[in-house]
Amino acid sequence: MIEQIAPVFLFVLVGYLFKIFKEDISNALIEFVIYFSLPALALSKVRALDFNAVILKVIAISYIAMFIAFILSLIIGKLLRLSKKDLATFMIVSIFGNTSFVGFSYIESLYSMHEIVYALVYDQLGSFVALLTFGVAIISWGGGKKEGFKRDVLKQIFLSPPLMAIVVAVYFHGTVFPSYLEGILDKLQATLIPLVTIIVGMKLDIRALGYYFKENVIALFIKMFLTPFILFGLMYFFVDFTAVWAKVTFLEIAMPPMTMATVFAIKGGLNKNLAINTLALGIIVSFVSIVAWNSILG
Repeated sequence: MIEQIAPVFLFVLVGYLFKIFKEDISNALIEFVIYFSLPALALSKVRALDFNAVILKVIAISYIAMFIAFILSLIIGKLLRLSKKDLATFMIVSIFGNTSFVGFSYIESLYSMHEIVYALVYDQLGSFVALLTFGVAIISWGGGKKEGFKRDVLKQIFLSPPLMAIVVAVYFHGTVFPSYLEGILDKLQATLIPLVTIIVGMKLDIRALGYYFKENVIALFIKMFLTPFILFGLMYFFVDFTAVWAKVTFLEIAMPPMTMATVFAIKGGLNKNLAINTLALGIIVSFVSIVAWNSILG
């Protein structure tokens, strides 16, 4: 198991050290991933995907998990007597998981590149859509909305290259592209895992770990332990955990807070320190928690 996740740890370390000793180029890498790597993966995998009950289950489970996390974070946040802005931030980092950058890295390491298609469906049709609708509503409710925020979000919704690539892939479902085009897609999607893992390392800010530590730990407990525990109990009676798609879907539930959700929270004027702190600590905790959950599934 350690050997499987070693590449994830090493790529994260490479990204972090590059940021410390050179510079943070994560924004440029994110642009490349969003415009090339992810669309190539979608065009390659979704085009050959069998749209059956399994895919619908993956999507349904993603929304059930986020709804449970929403209820838990709202109740616990109220009990903590958080301010409106802090409560909105607390909910954002508790609900939305890093099902792409961190998720893809773990799924590829623990299973294979082929199984990433389930993570892609979970991320793009589950987490991403929910963030751009329900998540934006929470950020706006938090009272930190800035001028132009809604306009930027609308651009994210309608001009998202991965989402557009999924639509194109569905249209060409079952179609075999010319060999040279398939070769280009293969080479582009091969860049996904190294780049997204390095990006995670560059986004890691260990210096921020001292801010809002109590709220941070509780949010991570909701996101990475309590919500997955509840879903494990629910899925146990309806899902065959020997199926790889079920394991991949469950691990996506247990991923640390989402990078894009943190970016949106900051853009929307929410609590920057709480959001970044939860993101950073969640990545560190995932090295242990994801391995533990995967062992339980095994």
